Amino acid sequence: MMVRTKTEARRSALLTAARDVFQEVGFDQASMDVIAARAGSSKATLYRYFDSKETLFTELMQNSANAQGGGMMALLHQSGGAAPDIELTAAVPVANPMLDPAADVLPTLTKFGEYILSAFHTPESLGVQRMVIAAAVNPDIGATYYEQGPLRAMQYLGHYLQQVCSSGKLRKSDVHVMACHFYGLIESEVHQLGLFNVMTTLEPERVAATVARALDVFMRAYGPDRQP
Repeated sequence: MMVRTKTEARRSALLTAARDVFQEVGFDQASMDVIAARAGSSKATLYRYFDSKETLFTELMQNSANAQGGGMMALLHQSGGAAPDIELTAAVPVANPMLDPAADVLPTLTKFGEYILSAFHTPESLGVQRMVIAAAVNPDIGATYYEQGPLRAMQYLGHYLQQVCSSGKLRKSDVHVMACHFYGLIESEVHQLGLFNVMTTLEPERVAATVARALDVFMRAYGPDRQP
Protein backbone atom coordinates (compact mmCIF):
# COMPACT_ATOMS: atom_id res chain seq x y z
CA MET A 1 0.00 0.00 0.00
CA MET A 2 2.84 2.37 0.80
CA VAL A 3 4.46 1.77 -2.58
CA ARG A 4 1.19 2.44 -4.41
CA THR A 5 0.64 5.67 -2.50
CA LYS A 6 4.08 6.92 -3.46
CA THR A 7 3.52 5.86 -7.07
CA GLU A 8 0.22 7.75 -7.34
CA ALA A 9 1.78 10.79 -5.68
CA ARG A 10 4.64 10.76 -8.19
CA ARG A 11 2.24 10.37 -11.11
CA SER A 12 0.20 13.30 -9.83
CA ALA A 13 3.34 15.42 -9.44
CA LEU A 14 4.38 14.64 -13.01
CA LEU A 15 0.96 15.58 -14.34
CA THR A 16 1.00 18.83 -12.38
CA ALA A 17 4.44 19.70 -13.72
CA ALA A 18 3.32 18.86 -17.26
CA ARG A 19 0.25 21.03 -16.93
CA ASP A 20 2.36 23.99 -15.82
CA VAL A 21 4.87 23.55 -18.63
CA PHE A 22 2.19 23.09 -21.31
CA GLN A 23 0.42 26.23 -20.13
CA GLU A 24 3.64 28.24 -20.13
CA VAL A 25 5.18 27.23 -23.46
CA GLY A 26 2.51 25.24 -25.31
CA PHE A 27 2.47 21.63 -26.43
CA ASP A 28 4.92 21.95 -29.32
CA GLN A 29 7.61 23.72 -27.30
CA ALA A 30 7.29 21.58 -24.19
CA SER A 31 9.80 18.76 -23.77
CA MET A 32 9.96 15.70 -21.58
CA ASP A 33 13.29 16.94 -20.18
CA VAL A 34 11.75 20.20 -18.97
CA ILE A 35 8.69 18.44 -17.54
CA ALA A 36 10.84 15.95 -15.64
CA ALA A 37 13.04 18.73 -14.27
CA ARG A 38 10.00 20.75 -13.19
CA ALA A 39 8.72 17.74 -11.27
CA GLY A 40 12.13 17.11 -9.70
CA SER A 41 12.43 13.75 -11.46
CA SER A 42 14.64 12.22 -14.09
CA LYS A 43 13.50 11.79 -17.68
CA ALA A 44 13.81 8.03 -17.19
CA THR A 45 11.32 8.19 -14.33
CA LEU A 46 8.93 10.26 -16.44
CA TYR A 47 9.08 7.69 -19.25
CA ARG A 48 8.23 4.91 -16.81
CA TYR A 49 4.88 6.60 -16.29
CA PHE A 50 4.26 8.03 -19.76
CA ASP A 51 5.78 6.62 -22.94
CA SER A 52 5.51 9.88 -24.89
CA LYS A 53 4.65 13.55 -24.60
CA GLU A 54 1.42 12.83 -26.47
CA THR A 55 0.38 10.18 -23.94
CA LEU A 56 1.12 12.54 -21.07
CA PHE A 57 -0.87 15.35 -22.65
CA THR A 58 -3.82 13.10 -23.47
CA GLU A 59 -4.10 11.87 -19.88
CA LEU A 60 -3.85 15.42 -18.61
CA MET A 61 -6.66 16.49 -20.93
CA GLN A 62 -8.84 13.56 -19.95
CA ASN A 63 -8.36 14.35 -16.27
CA SER A 64 -9.19 18.00 -16.84
CA ALA A 65 -12.22 17.19 -18.97
CA ASN A 66 -13.49 14.71 -16.40
CA ALA A 67 -13.05 17.28 -13.64
CA GLN A 68 -15.11 19.79 -15.63
CA GLY A 69 -17.80 17.60 -17.09
CA GLY A 70 -17.78 15.05 -14.32
CA GLY A 71 -18.15 17.72 -11.68
CA MET A 72 -21.29 19.01 -13.30
CA MET A 73 -22.51 15.48 -13.98
CA ALA A 74 -22.12 14.52 -10.34
CA LEU A 75 -24.04 17.62 -9.39
CA LEU A 76 -26.88 16.78 -11.74
CA HIS A 77 -26.89 13.13 -10.71
CA GLN A 78 -27.26 14.02 -7.05
CA SER A 79 -29.98 16.51 -7.96
CA GLY A 80 -32.13 14.11 -9.96
CA GLY A 81 -31.14 15.63 -13.28
CA ALA A 82 -29.06 12.73 -14.55
CA ALA A 83 -30.06 9.38 -15.90
CA PRO A 84 -29.06 6.66 -13.39
CA ASP A 85 -27.53 4.38 -16.04
CA ILE A 86 -24.80 6.81 -17.09
CA GLU A 87 -21.45 6.34 -15.40
CA LEU A 88 -20.02 9.33 -13.59
CA THR A 89 -16.33 9.98 -14.15
CA ALA A 90 -15.72 12.45 -11.31
CA ALA A 91 -17.48 13.85 -8.30
CA VAL A 92 -17.66 17.11 -6.40
CA PRO A 93 -19.09 17.61 -2.91
CA VAL A 94 -22.50 19.24 -3.10
CA ALA A 95 -24.26 20.10 0.13
CA ASN A 96 -27.77 20.41 -1.32
CA PRO A 97 -29.26 19.34 -4.64
CA MET A 98 -29.30 22.20 -7.16
CA LEU A 99 -31.27 20.81 -10.07
CA ASP A 100 -34.52 19.45 -8.72
CA PRO A 101 -37.13 19.01 -11.47
CA ALA A 102 -39.88 19.36 -8.88
CA ALA A 103 -38.72 22.85 -7.81
CA ASP A 104 -39.40 26.17 -9.53
CA VAL A 105 -37.23 26.52 -12.62
CA LEU A 106 -35.97 30.10 -12.34
CA PRO A 107 -34.45 29.92 -8.82
CA THR A 108 -33.12 26.45 -9.61
CA LEU A 109 -31.34 27.53 -12.79
CA THR A 110 -30.17 30.70 -11.05
CA LYS A 111 -28.43 28.70 -8.35
CA PHE A 112 -26.95 26.34 -10.94
CA GLY A 113 -25.74 29.19 -13.17
CA GLU A 114 -24.05 30.87 -10.22
CA TYR A 115 -22.37 27.57 -9.39
CA ILE A 116 -21.04 27.25 -12.94
CA LEU A 117 -19.49 30.72 -13.04
CA SER A 118 -18.07 30.41 -9.54
CA ALA A 119 -16.61 26.95 -10.08
CA PHE A 120 -15.35 27.17 -13.65
CA HIS A 121 -14.45 30.83 -14.26
CA THR A 122 -11.18 30.37 -12.40
CA PRO A 123 -7.52 30.79 -13.36
CA GLU A 124 -7.05 27.00 -13.29
CA SER A 125 -10.02 26.13 -15.46
CA LEU A 126 -9.34 28.92 -17.94
CA GLY A 127 -5.68 27.91 -18.13
CA VAL A 128 -6.70 24.40 -19.12
CA GLN A 129 -9.01 25.76 -21.81
CA ARG A 130 -6.22 27.86 -23.29
CA MET A 131 -3.95 24.83 -23.27
CA VAL A 132 -6.53 22.68 -25.05
CA ILE A 133 -7.22 25.35 -27.66
CA ALA A 134 -3.52 25.61 -28.44
CA ALA A 135 -3.22 21.83 -28.79
CA ALA A 136 -6.47 21.32 -30.69
CA VAL A 137 -4.67 21.63 -34.02
CA ASN A 138 -4.65 17.89 -33.39
CA PRO A 139 -8.39 17.19 -33.72
CA ASP A 140 -8.15 14.06 -31.58
CA ILE A 141 -7.08 16.15 -28.59
CA GLY A 142 -9.90 18.63 -29.09
CA ALA A 143 -12.47 15.88 -29.55
CA THR A 144 -11.30 14.03 -26.44
CA TYR A 145 -11.66 17.11 -24.26
CA TYR A 146 -15.02 18.09 -25.74
CA GLU A 147 -16.54 14.62 -25.49
CA GLN A 148 -15.30 13.94 -21.95
CA GLY A 149 -16.11 17.39 -20.58
CA PRO A 150 -18.46 19.93 -22.18
CA LEU A 151 -20.55 17.46 -24.18
CA ARG A 152 -21.27 15.23 -21.19
CA ALA A 153 -22.21 18.23 -19.06
CA MET A 154 -24.52 19.38 -21.87
CA GLN A 155 -26.19 15.96 -22.04
CA TYR A 156 -26.83 15.88 -18.31
CA LEU A 157 -28.28 19.37 -18.26
CA GLY A 158 -30.41 18.34 -21.22
CA HIS A 159 -31.81 15.45 -19.16
CA TYR A 160 -32.94 17.90 -16.46
CA LEU A 161 -34.42 20.25 -19.07
CA GLN A 162 -36.32 17.35 -20.62
CA GLN A 163 -38.03 16.72 -17.31
CA VAL A 164 -39.07 20.32 -16.72
CA CYS A 165 -40.23 20.68 -20.32
CA SER A 166 -42.33 17.52 -20.01
CA SER A 167 -43.99 18.88 -16.88
CA GLY A 168 -44.84 22.17 -18.62
CA LYS A 169 -42.47 24.36 -16.61
CA LEU A 170 -40.62 25.31 -19.78
CA ARG A 171 -41.94 25.16 -23.32
CA LYS A 172 -41.05 22.02 -25.21
CA SER A 173 -38.04 22.43 -27.44
CA ASP A 174 -34.81 20.68 -28.47
CA VAL A 175 -33.19 20.19 -25.07
CA HIS A 176 -29.64 20.03 -26.49
CA VAL A 177 -30.16 23.43 -28.09
CA MET A 178 -31.66 24.71 -24.84
CA ALA A 179 -28.61 23.51 -22.90
CA CYS A 180 -26.29 25.18 -25.43
CA HIS A 181 -28.22 28.42 -25.08
CA PHE A 182 -28.16 28.20 -21.29
CA TYR A 183 -24.39 27.74 -21.08
CA GLY A 184 -23.78 30.29 -23.83
CA LEU A 185 -25.86 32.94 -22.11
CA ILE A 186 -24.30 32.27 -18.71
CA GLU A 187 -20.79 32.71 -20.15
CA SER A 188 -21.49 35.38 -22.76
CA GLU A 189 -20.49 38.44 -20.72
CA VAL A 190 -17.37 37.06 -19.09
CA HIS A 191 -15.89 34.08 -20.95
CA GLN A 192 -13.68 36.02 -23.35
CA LEU A 193 -12.52 38.22 -20.49
CA GLY A 194 -11.33 35.07 -18.76
CA LEU A 195 -10.00 33.25 -21.80
CA PHE A 196 -7.80 36.21 -22.76
CA ASN A 197 -6.58 36.61 -19.18
CA VAL A 198 -8.30 39.95 -18.61
CA MET A 199 -10.53 38.87 -15.72
CA THR A 200 -10.00 35.34 -14.41
CA THR A 201 -11.97 35.64 -11.16
CA LEU A 202 -15.45 37.02 -10.52
CA GLU A 203 -16.82 38.65 -7.40
CA PRO A 204 -20.07 37.11 -6.11
CA GLU A 205 -21.97 40.27 -7.01
CA ARG A 206 -20.73 40.06 -10.61
CA VAL A 207 -21.69 36.40 -10.79
CA ALA A 208 -25.21 37.05 -9.51
CA ALA A 209 -25.84 39.98 -11.85
CA THR A 210 -24.45 38.12 -14.88
CA VAL A 211 -26.59 35.06 -14.23
CA ALA A 212 -29.72 37.17 -13.65
CA ARG A 213 -29.34 38.89 -17.02
CA ALA A 214 -28.64 35.60 -18.78
CA LEU A 215 -31.68 33.90 -17.31
CA ASP A 216 -33.89 36.85 -18.15
CA VAL A 217 -33.10 36.15 -21.82
CA PHE A 218 -33.35 32.37 -21.39
CA MET A 219 -36.78 32.52 -19.75
CA ARG A 220 -38.07 34.97 -22.38
CA ALA A 221 -37.13 32.37 -24.99
CA TYR A 222 -38.22 29.19 -23.20
CA GLY A 223 -40.69 30.28 -20.54
CA PRO A 224 -43.92 28.26 -20.48
CA ASP A 225 -46.10 31.16 -21.67
CA ARG A 226 -44.20 31.59 -24.94
CA GLN A 227 -45.82 29.94 -27.96
CA PRO A 228 -43.63 27.87 -30.33
